[in-house]
Amino acid sequence: MKKYLNPWLTIYPQFILKIFIVINIIAIFCYPGGTYLDHNTHGYSISQNFLSDLGRTVSFSNEINFLSSQLFNMSLIMAGTIFVYFYFNLRKIFISDNQIILALIGSFFGVLGGISLIGVGLTPSNIYLDMHILFATWLFRFFLIASICYSIIIFIDKIFPNKYAGGYLFFTLSILLYILISELGPDPKTNLFSLSIQVISQKIILIIFLFAVYIQTLGVQILASNE
Repeated sequence: MKKYLNPWLTIYPQFILKIFIVINIIAIFCYPGGTYLDHNTHGYSISQNFLSDLGRTVSFSNEINFLSSQLFNMSLIMAGTIFVYFYFNLRKIFISDNQIILALIGSFFGVLGGISLIGVGLTPSNIYLDMHILFATWLFRFFLIASICYSIIIFIDKIFPNKYAGGYLFFTLSILLYILISELGPDPKTNLFSLSIQVISQKIILIIFLFAVYIQTLGVQILASNE
């Protein structure tokens, strides 16, 4: 593995991930109210509002959601852009013969995942619902393939500690479980319990995703500094 301190693999993703969290916390407090099943609620509900509800230009309570939507959609576009550059550059540090192909495949789908994340930010669900669902659906499928490839790469790499491969594998299984829940789980349109399962599982996979990428940047940073 070729080690070097590329800011697109370390500093920039770490900074944007922190900004992403701060921006979305602010967006949550700015959301007027309303959920898919109850348009009369006030504020944002952790267990009843999907993350994409923050990006609606008009909330379910039929109120203008300008500030929250601007913040949320901007954060997705920034994060997606960073992930595009992250995965584009990540392939460059795995140059062994048994890693190159997997790294190219992993980065290709990682870049597609980043583009899909940007697409979610550009398509508020109350305006471009079909496109929003398309981007949101393929977002996790693309990252699933990318995480499988890099789990294998890191595991077979002799320098990169296997604990990072374990973390990536946990991330992979988490994405797979989320896809199964979103596709085969209860329909959020039916009742509050079903809605809560889908909403909470979405937030859990987001937390795992952010944590996995952040840990990965630390791994690259530590190895580069010890070169």
